[in-house]
Amino acid sequence: MTIRPLKGIKILDLSSVLMVPYCTRMLADLGAEIIKIESLVGDNTRYIGPYKNKGMGAVFLNLNRNKKSVSVDLKTKAGKEIIFRLASKSDVFVSNIRKSALSRLGLDHKTLVKHNKKIITAFAVGFSSKGPYKNLPAYDDIIQASSGMASYQEVYSDQPSYTSGATADKATGLMLAMSIISGLFKREKDNQNLEIEVPMFETMVDFTLVEHLYGYNFVPPKDEPVYPRQSSPNRKPYATKDGYIAVLPYNDEQWLRFLKFIKKEYLIKSKKFSTLESRNENIDELYYLLIKELKKEKTHFWIQKLREIDIPSMKVNKPRDLFIDKHLEKTNFFKTYNHSTEGDLMYPRLPIYFNNEIDNQNNFEAPNLGNDTKNVLLDLGYNENEIKKLKEEKIVFLNNS
Repeated sequence: MTIRPLKGIKILDLSSVLMVPYCTRMLADLGAEIIKIESLVGDNTRYIGPYKNKGMGAVFLNLNRNKKSVSVDLKTKAGKEIIFRLASKSDVFVSNIRKSALSRLGLDHKTLVKHNKKIITAFAVGFSSKGPYKNLPAYDDIIQASSGMASYQEVYSDQPSYTSGATADKATGLMLAMSIISGLFKREKDNQNLEIEVPMFETMVDFTLVEHLYGYNFVPPKDEPVYPRQSSPNRKPYATKDGYIAVLPYNDEQWLRFLKFIKKEYLIKSKKFSTLESRNENIDELYYLLIKELKKEKTHFWIQKLREIDIPSMKVNKPRDLFIDKHLEKTNFFKTYNHSTEGDLMYPRLPIYFNNEIDNQNNFEAPNLGNDTKNVLLDLGYNENEIKKLKEEKIVFLNNS
C-alpha cells in the first residue's frame, strides 16, 4: 500500500504558470487535496503546448494532475466570499500573486486568519517584502539573471545564458513545498496559524552559491566566489567516436584507477594532481586530458570499461532516450493514464520510495476548467439555486453545466 503522508490535508491553491503549480503537484502526489482556484479563463498554461482539446495544453496537464479546479471571479464580492468559505475549511492557502494585489483582493494573511485561526498562508514572491525590490515583477529568466546563475554559465558560451529549463521556478517550488510541510509540522505542535514567504531571488542566490560562495565564505574574502571545478570550461559532456559521455573521476582512488587504465598513472604522483586540493586547483588540465582520451573510442566501449573499474559514467541521453531507458522502465517511472477527456497521457510518477516501495499512484487526472466548481460549492453549503445564480452572473464557471 502506497503511503500518502499528506492525506487529509486540504490546500487552497491560487496560482498560475509553473512555480507554485509544481509545488502543489508534489503535495498532491503526497496525498494532499489541492483545490486550484482559477479565473474564468483559467491558468495561462492551459494554452501552452500541444493539446487535444483547447484549454488542456501539455504543460498544464503535467503540472496540475490530481487537482480540483474551481473557476471564480475574485474581483466580485460573491467570488471572494467563496474563497473565504474555502479558506475556513482549508489547512493551507498558497499563492504566487503579488502580495500587494492579494491585499487589494482581501486575501492577505491577516484577513484569511479572520476566517480560519489555524490557517497556514504561503506566498511565493519574486523578491522578499523586506527589501527595495519587493514590488518588482519577476519570472524565471529574471531571477536566473539577477541571482548570478546566468553569469556562471558564461564560461561555456562567452556570455551570460539561461539554463534550458525553468530552474528558478522549480527550485523555488521545491523550497516552497518544504516550507509548507514544515509549517504543517509546526502547527501540529503549537496549533497556531503561520505566514510563510518564499522569495525566488533569495532562494536562487542561496541555491547558486551553495558551492560558489567559495572564497567569499571568509571575511575578508580569500578567493573569488567561484568553485573552480564547477566552472572549468572543460567540464562538459565529452565527445567519443560516436556520441557523448559524462565521466567524473573525483576522489584519489577513482583518478588512480582511471589514469592506470589509460597508462598515465604517473600523473597521480605529480604535485599538481596528488591530492583533492591540488587537483581542484589544476582541474582544467585533468578535464582536458579527459577530452583527449575519450574521443579515441566509442561510447559503449567507455561505458563498459569505466564501469569495470567503478568510475562514475553515463551516456548523454537525449530527452527521447528517457522514455526507453531500461532503469526507468524497470522502476515503472513513467505511467500511462487514461484521462476522462484527453485520452491516454504519460506522466512521471512521484520519485520517492516510502518503505522501499515503488509509488503505485493511479490518479493523474488534471481538471478541465471549472470541473469541480459545482461540487465544491455544494460542499460549502451553497444550494442549487444559489449556484445557478452565481453562474448566470458570471461569478463562477461550471464545466459542462
